[in-house]
Amino acid sequence: MRARGPKSPRRQVRCATLVALTLLAAAPSLRAAAEYPSLKPLLMEALDARGGAANGVLVGPIADKFSNTTGSAAPVVVEVTTLKSFRQEGCKRLNVRLKQANVPTKEGKLAEFGVDYGLNLCRDGSSPTEGMDLEKVGKVLERQRAD
Repeated sequence: MRARGPKSPRRQVRCATLVALTLLAAAPSLRAAAEYPSLKPLLMEALDARGGAANGVLVGPIADKFSNTTGSAAPVVVEVTTLKSFRQEGCKRLNVRLKQANVPTKEGKLAEFGVDYGLNLCRDGSSPTEGMDLEKVGKVLERQRAD
C-alpha cells in the first residue's frame, strides 16, 4: 500500500463541505425549525406535502398560553402527520402533536410533555363527507334551524 502525502487545501475544503452537508441531511433537528403563529399553516402544509407531514415551532399567543400552562420556557414543537387519506380530493385524517421539553413534574424533575389529537380536514377547511350519511345530517340541520 502506498503512503499518501498531506491533502491539498482544496481537497480538505471539499471534504469538510461534504461532511457538513451529510450531517445536515442526516440530522434535520440541527436545522432551524420554521416558526408559525398558528396551527393552520402546518395543517395545510401537511395536507399538501408528498409525505403528508409538517413540522415547526409554534410562537405567539397560543405558544405563550401553552408555556404558561406547562411552566416551561422551551419552544412548543408541532408535528403534523397523516393518518389516512380520504377518497375525497384534498382530505385527510391528521394527527397533531404538540410537545415541549423541560416541563416541571410533580416530583421536581424536568420531562417532555406532549399532547396528541386527531382531526379530519380538507384543503378548503371543511370536514370530509366520506362515511357521513348526508340525509341524516340534513335532517339534523333542519331541526336545529326550526328550534
